[in-house]
Amino acid sequence: MKSFIELLKKALQKANICVQEAVEDADLTIVNTAISVAPQYDYVRVVGEDIDLLVLLTALASTHSNVFFQKCGRGKTPDSYYSTTSINHKFSNELLFIHAISGCDITSALFGQSKNKFISLFLKHEELFNRAETLLNPQATTEQVAEAGEKVLVALYGGDPATQNLDDHSFVKAAAKTKFNLARLPPTTDAAQLHAMRSYHQVQTWLGNEKNLLKWGWMHTPSGLFPKKSEKDPAPESLLQFISCTSKKGCTNACGCRKTGLHCFLLCKHCIGQSCENPMPVILDNEFEEGDAPAPIDMVDEQQECEDIE
Repeated sequence: MKSFIELLKKALQKANICVQEAVEDADLTIVNTAISVAPQYDYVRVVGEDIDLLVLLTALASTHSNVFFQKCGRGKTPDSYYSTTSINHKFSNELLFIHAISGCDITSALFGQSKNKFISLFLKHEELFNRAETLLNPQATTEQVAEAGEKVLVALYGGDPATQNLDDHSFVKAAAKTKFNLARLPPTTDAAQLHAMRSYHQVQTWLGNEKNLLKWGWMHTPSGLFPKKSEKDPAPESLLQFISCTSKKGCTNACGCRKTGLHCFLLCKHCIGQSCENPMPVILDNEFEEGDAPAPIDMVDEQQECEDIE
């Protein structure tokens, strides 16, 4: 791939086309390049399919009225054109925060929570703009970011940020419906705070402020950088034993256990935690020291099954 990129660069440069190679975030490189050359031309047009480009242009190039975004259409859908003021001006400052915490190329999205829902949330609760300001502040602490992010998510799931947190039992009960999928439950406080920290890091990266990845929700692994995992259980152990899936297709992406970050086990209706792709880790006998043994599994007479989404 690298050799192909080098060949492509040379071919374009030979045709007198200026080339820049993105080391990390390609969208940010494209937008910053457009901003840097804007004073030299009557207008600059950024062409692409990724709406992230429009978000970054709106937030970072708001003072450049001659920069436009052309979103390429597909099939019979024509191209669309946007200026840096096309998005509601009320969100121009907070747009990066909303984009990051609702899910972008770097941060994960919350299951069933669209960007439109986040925007509607901020239109309804303008006091949340103060929370967004925290993630725009380059001097914010991890504690401030974690608290601000959690309060926004409490409001997103219908709670009261002033009196509730994501681990509040009454809040979780209200967020759950009679028939629901576990993936639609709000994240735990620990998971939400890590998500907020990763969102903060991404916002600061867009703003040109370099932050230590390892301090803001990321960790090094042999395969590269990965999101840091929550150190707390998603629910009490007694409750986790009642969670199971009904997947008949190998427990891949549609598996209810997998979607909630759990391994399948004996109570799962069809796979019983064995004949699937999401089993409990196997612990070999030689991994135990003398006198040690695995903890016994408490069996229950009845199980509550979570509905799988195909």
